[in-house]
Amino acid sequence: MLPVIVGIEGIVLTPQERELFTRLQPAGYILFTRNIVDYELTRELTDELRALTVGPDVPIIAIDQEGGRVVRTADIFVQLPSAAELAATGSSDLITQAAWYNAQCLYTLGVNTNFAPVLDIGSPHANALPSRCWGYDSQAVTTHGGVWNRAHVRAGIATCGKHFPGMGAAECDPHFDLPVLHGTRESFLQDAAIPFNALMPELPSMMIAHLLIPEIDAELPTSLSPALVQGFLRDQLGYEGVVFTDDLCMGAIAKRYTPAESAAMALRAGCDLPLICHDVCQHLEAAAQTIAELPGQVLEAAAARIERFRMSLHTRPPMPFIQWREYLADLREFNARVPQLAAATPGSPVQDY
Repeated sequence: MLPVIVGIEGIVLTPQERELFTRLQPAGYILFTRNIVDYELTRELTDELRALTVGPDVPIIAIDQEGGRVVRTADIFVQLPSAAELAATGSSDLITQAAWYNAQCLYTLGVNTNFAPVLDIGSPHANALPSRCWGYDSQAVTTHGGVWNRAHVRAGIATCGKHFPGMGAAECDPHFDLPVLHGTRESFLQDAAIPFNALMPELPSMMIAHLLIPEIDAELPTSLSPALVQGFLRDQLGYEGVVFTDDLCMGAIAKRYTPAESAAMALRAGCDLPLICHDVCQHLEAAAQTIAELPGQVLEAAAARIERFRMSLHTRPPMPFIQWREYLADLREFNARVPQLAAATPGSPVQDY
């Protein structure tokens, strides 16, 4: 098993992807809008990815399906309210129902892991997060994000709290460049990291933000920093679940390192699964080579956590066509019950993937 999560080029595997994935055995895959144009075709794609995987554990098949502007299923008529819209209702029941509808869609597509909830605290900054956050204070984020997370987990979809240690105050979008935040471990624990720390026992995985926090590590981005991942998240807070990086092809990282370099650095820092979401066929072979050069204890620790995570994943049969049509009708009725908020500005590449 190669400890990476990789993106896929289109709605079917190319011959090069099929050969690479069969030979290198990535631990999992992530789907984007470019992969989802028909629910039956998408299920055929995820079924093939499972069939390519050697061994008893199913591969991680992940998606960013938050609601609002980060929904990858709009082309198959599945749109869900944003975190901000659901939080504005103040209704735990509506938040729970939204998570249930989301899980039903993911099940029928063959997806088993959702890179959500966003647990960053909202701010007015142009940092890719407007409308994606559950509130502007730690209590609101913890309360609403926790309801959504628990409903997803009960439905059998693995979740991922992101973006540790909290990037709500970042003043730029990491898709373009590396945000700089200031604060010590203690100051993050008093504010931005509260939702992550509070919900840690029920989060099977977490995703590390791409930030530079000079007071914690003056040289390395948080997703590549042993001081942040191993020292803060694992050693100080005691988190034992799987840790993903955010996409290593984002400008915050790609302007400084190749995916092969950053994937190995992330694993050495204490992450388990680096994400290489774009142009995978150009990068995966080199990434596999650099990862193979890591110390055995680094790879063994990551492999043990990944195995525990994958053993918990579920695959269910897809909905029959008639049931799918009924689901879409019910979802439209549900969405009509949640008032829409004004569109978030400025935009971010995250909504276009």
